[in-house]
Amino acid sequence: MTEQENREVQRQLFDIYCGILFNSGEFAPGEHTKINYRFDCPEYKELIAKYHIDEIAGEGTAFERAERQDFRKAERQDFRKAERQDFRKAERLMHWMAPKLRHRPDYDNHVPMNSLALLDYSLDKPEQGINCRNKSVILTECCLALGIYARRVYIMPCSPYDMDNHVVTEIFDPEMDKWIMLDPTTDGVFRDEKGVPLSLLELRERFAAHKPAAFSGSGDGDEMNAYFAKNLFRFMVDGDNGYGLADSRILYFTPTGHSVQGNLLASMEYKLSMIPPDAMRLRKLFSDKLKKAKSDPEPGTWDISVMEARP
Repeated sequence: MTEQENREVQRQLFDIYCGILFNSGEFAPGEHTKINYRFDCPEYKELIAKYHIDEIAGEGTAFERAERQDFRKAERQDFRKAERQDFRKAERLMHWMAPKLRHRPDYDNHVPMNSLALLDYSLDKPEQGINCRNKSVILTECCLALGIYARRVYIMPCSPYDMDNHVVTEIFDPEMDKWIMLDPTTDGVFRDEKGVPLSLLELRERFAAHKPAAFSGSGDGDEMNAYFAKNLFRFMVDGDNGYGLADSRILYFTPTGHSVQGNLLASMEYKLSMIPPDAMRLRKLFSDKLKKAKSDPEPGTWDISVMEARP
């Protein structure tokens, strides 16, 4: 396939996924809760001392500090100048870690899910790659260690037969008064025409209106727009964010009319159908897992305002 042909394919996929988001624009009403962020975990001191993430994040150059002062004096709506240190620190951390962590989608999650264990296992060790799920754990915990509100978010596709999803980090920038998505797997950020870095919900709304976003990171812009549009159908967010707390409380944000449990069962049945008939032990294990899942209740849905709210 030529580069031009690939671009056309990506544009066609973008059209399809944007249409799905357009027709699933409303999120189901649900319960209200508070997303928690812990800045007092004792392990943060070791994380900072061992990897010098405070120095990596930095305070910005003299020019950047002057930009912020000029913005406050002039009160101009130039969002590139308005970016507070929280976003710039988080972005520097992402730029530091992303090239040093090899991506391995089949990583089996055997290392404890915390930043110290994961960095010890994978940083600058290309033979020991990790997946997006664990890269987002590292970035989220590094941000929290420096006092930046950060959370890990699963972004999920619509189709139960799509075996791929993605996991990213969102941070809250108080000066811009908004959430911002950072992808430590692609070292990427999405921005609008004014250079404003976007949150996941802003990106979803934009795609539903069939508007691509500018992408900065290790990936083709057309491909990344299509890929994220595919995976922005629904969200799973860590309700408790702190050292080693990933997956301890998952909040589900689901479009109206969509069943998380129904999607899961259809996905599991599809996976079971793909297991060769002669793999009897594996088929038995997976069949038992599917049988148990059928008795599980539908996960509770949380109101989308929980995800939109300031911390």
